[in-house]
Amino acid sequence: MPYPARLAAVEGTLMAQVTIADLLRVIATVPGWRERGSNGVRLVYDGRCLALSTIDRPDDVLVRVDTRGYTTAAWELTMYATSLPGVRFWLSSLDREQLVEVSPFWAGAPVLVVFTTGGGQMAFPVIDCPTARSAGKTDSVGHATGGPAAVSGTEGAAE
Repeated sequence: MPYPARLAAVEGTLMAQVTIADLLRVIATVPGWRERGSNGVRLVYDGRCLALSTIDRPDDVLVRVDTRGYTTAAWELTMYATSLPGVRFWLSSLDREQLVEVSPFWAGAPVLVVFTTGGGQMAFPVIDCPTARSAGKTDSVGHATGGPAAVSGTEGAAE
């Protein structure tokens, strides 16, 4: 079963699908540390667009990209900006028109943000995930340092 169809079959799966080119554009808009004032960046998916802002200015949307493909319910999370260079490095070697799925995941602690494309995935702990809290997951805080990324070369592989 293709990956998006498999996700569609899992009740409660939340994600946003964007092109790699669009996600790289989102990552490129993250301001430097001095401009940010903190290590947190917010990703908000409204069911149609994926938007990025900083944790210290959550209402100041830096970039918004339209999603493509499969749609889910809205979600939001705050992740560590220091996790993004690894995502950028990984995605820069792939076809920019390919879809990448960005999703919160909270089956265990800590809550993670997962990037999935081309049969591979990267996962990072998040700072906060109001969506997980509203779903009854109370421990939604990640590691203070951003923690190591979990990288899998196989779709759906547990790390």
